[in-house]
Amino acid sequence: MKKFLFIYNASPEQGSDTMESWMAWFGSIGEHLVDVGNPIQGGTLVKGGSVTELTSFDDLVGGYSLINANDIEEAAKLAKTCPNEAGIRIFETIPM
Repeated sequence: MKKFLFIYNASPEQGSDTMESWMAWFGSIGEHLVDVGNPIQGGTLVKGGSVTELTSFDDLVGGYSLINANDIEEAAKLAKTCPNEAGIRIFETIPM
């Protein structure tokens, strides 16, 4: 199995995703779940010696999880059932 990083987009709107819906989803993908991760807030970009607060919801991250899946298609299939209405970015991790 490969590992995939699920990055949950944040949204300024209050969605219908509740802690109960998240926990039910995590339970439904249990065998694929490596690390449930955590919600996160705020953010700072450090680039070329400058520091900028991240305020745009286009790039703001709401949380992350680490998932086992055979391929990106299987990871995407799991992501489609997630309660996060703002979307999920999926990245395959590279073993080191």
